[in-house]
Amino acid sequence: MADLKPESTLKVTDLVTGPIPPRLINESWPNVLHTRIADVAARMGPPPWAVRIVQDERNLVTLIAAPPGGGNRPHWHRDFDEWWVVMAGRLRWELTGGAVVEAAKDDIVWVPRGTVHHITTVGDQDTLRLAVAMPPATHHYSPCEQCGYAEDGPAQWDSA
Repeated sequence: MADLKPESTLKVTDLVTGPIPPRLINESWPNVLHTRIADVAARMGPPPWAVRIVQDERNLVTLIAAPPGGGNRPHWHRDFDEWWVVMAGRLRWELTGGAVVEAAKDDIVWVPRGTVHHITTVGDQDTLRLAVAMPPATHHYSPCEQCGYAEDGPAQWDSA
């Protein structure tokens, strides 16, 4: 595996030489100067849904809502770690090697690159999580040992 090249190379083309005011004021996502989570949730409606909040050369930040029993497809990332802030409800991360992490509102979960992670809403409440990744955020779908999910293959980022 030593000959694998990174899927992405960080290229920052917009460099500044000192403090400046914001040059772009977006009125909708991504990259709004001030985002109210309650406003996003009201606009998006009942889960499931995901909306990109921040997107630039270094960051992909997505707000994700899931209903009870909902979640994502098991996957892993080759060239970046991923982390989440749980904002509502209770979630379970099933990870490569049998590790399981359960997290609730105000918890942060970090998963290192190469680790298959399958996220599921547990309990009877909707969940809300803020996912932080790095572009292009290629997902490699893979079986989940604990849950028996067997779909695999590469795909672009959908909902972390």
